[in-house]
Amino acid sequence: MEAQAVLSRIPVLRILVPFALGILLHQVWHSWLAPAILIITAIAFYITLNDLSQSPQGRLRWRSYFILPLAIAALALGWLSADIHCPAHLSEGQRANRVLTGRVIGVDYTDFSMRLTVDVLDNDLPRCYVLISTRGCDYTMQAGDLIAWQGELHEVGNMGNPDEMDYANYLLNNEGIRYQQHLPLGQIKKVGYSPTLSTRLANARRNVQTQVLNSQLSQGAQRFVVALLLGNSSLIDKTTRQEFSAAGIAHILALSGLHVGFIALIIWWLLFPLDYLRQKKLRLVITLVAIIGFALFTGGSPSVVRATVMIGFVFASLIFYRRSVSLNALAMAALAILLFSPSSLYSVGFQLSFVTVAALLVSARLPERFKSRYQWVNYLSTTIMASAVAMLATVALSAHYFHTISFLSVLSNLLILPVLPFFMVLGALFLLVNAAGFHWPMLDSMLDSLYRYIHWAAGSVNALPLSHMGGVYMSTFGVIAYFIVMALAVLWLYRRDHRYLLAAGLSLVVALGHSLWSDAQVPHQGLVVFNSFTSTPVLYYDNGTGYVWTPDEEETDSAAFARYHAHFLARRNINDLRFISNDTIMRLDGALIKPPYAHLMGHKFVAVGSGQWKHATASSHLDVDEIIVTKRYHGGAAKLQDLYKFDRLIISGAMHATTLTPLLRECDSLSIAIHPLSRLGAYCLESDK
Repeated sequence: MEAQAVLSRIPVLRILVPFALGILLHQVWHSWLAPAILIITAIAFYITLNDLSQSPQGRLRWRSYFILPLAIAALALGWLSADIHCPAHLSEGQRANRVLTGRVIGVDYTDFSMRLTVDVLDNDLPRCYVLISTRGCDYTMQAGDLIAWQGELHEVGNMGNPDEMDYANYLLNNEGIRYQQHLPLGQIKKVGYSPTLSTRLANARRNVQTQVLNSQLSQGAQRFVVALLLGNSSLIDKTTRQEFSAAGIAHILALSGLHVGFIALIIWWLLFPLDYLRQKKLRLVITLVAIIGFALFTGGSPSVVRATVMIGFVFASLIFYRRSVSLNALAMAALAILLFSPSSLYSVGFQLSFVTVAALLVSARLPERFKSRYQWVNYLSTTIMASAVAMLATVALSAHYFHTISFLSVLSNLLILPVLPFFMVLGALFLLVNAAGFHWPMLDSMLDSLYRYIHWAAGSVNALPLSHMGGVYMSTFGVIAYFIVMALAVLWLYRRDHRYLLAAGLSLVVALGHSLWSDAQVPHQGLVVFNSFTSTPVLYYDNGTGYVWTPDEEETDSAAFARYHAHFLARRNINDLRFISNDTIMRLDGALIKPPYAHLMGHKFVAVGSGQWKHATASSHLDVDEIIVTKRYHGGAAKLQDLYKFDRLIISGAMHATTLTPLLRECDSLSIAIHPLSRLGAYCLESDK
């Protein structure tokens, strides 16, 4: 009965839940035949139920079963939608040894390279996007340009490091990219310009962004304006991201329903004279059109689309005098996004956005119990409860994806959210003034002051004792168990049925048991030579302490290393990282790193390519187990055989192809065992001790 009551209040769930399950099934089994069979089954099931329900007794008996063919059909449609939107596989002849043409739909620059997202336009190929990276930058390239190049497309792959981010799956699910190619800049030919609406908007965003970045605002404020009003948070530096994430306010760096809500309120307030003209519907329509325009201009991220669809449902109900159920509008927004972009289901932003809003809507009645006659008390209690609910709703996902839990996010939100609308209003005014070619120093000063305050608030919260905890690991099973426990706890709060509390307790016991079992399977000691584009980092860890040695004599950014390998470190409970320079010696019980030599996990290593390895071993053959060949080595394998007796060469993933290819050929001719990191991934030795 309770399930029926929920479905009657939120009928879209009858379609949304099986539709999402269909998308998940496609991840396991890529097929169009299976969902087609399910659709036929659903139709046959519906016809049978319809025949059985001809009489009043039949309708009463079979009415509740009509949800089953609907669910089966929704499951099949989700499966088919995912299959239709999944980028096609190209044959060898389609992606290599031929000239390809395409339209540039996105351009990203780094210091010495450029990344182009290209929509392939060749008539004999299925519709697909490819990622082209270049050596060098062409700052005249823009979205809408037609280009041609000699195609040698390769399927996007991962680095092969343990517990790394699944970059290939991320590109496939979030950007629809299956193939990539790296080219010298001179091999890309511009052959025309054919813009679409999306590329025109992308160029407009880029032009406005360039104006902001060339303004006299401080660099931090510039990037904040670009993130909050143009939807591009990629310019936010990693230190700021980490600081905001630890403070529990990372959500303000990316456009979301919070920002759309602020914009809707601002526009609604600016249009208040229409109420005096008895044009409230016009006020609603103009506000809705403005929000839709904002969503299109900023690129239509899932969180913005979700908020726009939700506001659209609410406004439509007000315009047509229909009752609006917020959770139903939220479910409809999710269904609309998944229908046109099934891969959004795997997006972190999509999950965080919908979970947060759903939790806030479910708990909307809680502040009523703490109402006061003082308005400021009501505001304060509502803000605290909303922040606490949002934190509880997203803590598991934050631990799973970002390995960080903020304990003082309520305080951070109390300090920052009240000033955020003012920053957005001033930021919008700044964009208009800047576009008109004017400069108001006072406006710059106000924006800079607000940005400094926001940055100070985040830093102050992080400086408090026990403000956050990093290095947290939570498995997918743990996330699911957490939400089951929370759902049962909420049901107990509203229903006061102790069976829910008992079920929540049992679920918690199962989750803790699974966590303890998983921890018991984790290696406590190990050695990993990571695959990297820039160096050859070696990590030895033992009982929670990790020692990082980079034999290439490259400077290692400790924060970047910890951030990039956060999942690996959290999974193995490595909470203390120590970086060893090439001029120091590390001695531990059963382990030694004395650059360029190391004795770890019972194996003897030597790193070649720089340092004193030639002089130290030129007069005698030295027995080692593995030789780590760094990117600085430009000799041959035979030379190493003259100096060492070894079992295997571990070849750096940072070695350039012009050096790597002849070295691999020589090793093959000499029957030398090799482990090229760029092809086989990281070299790992791990033990439970």
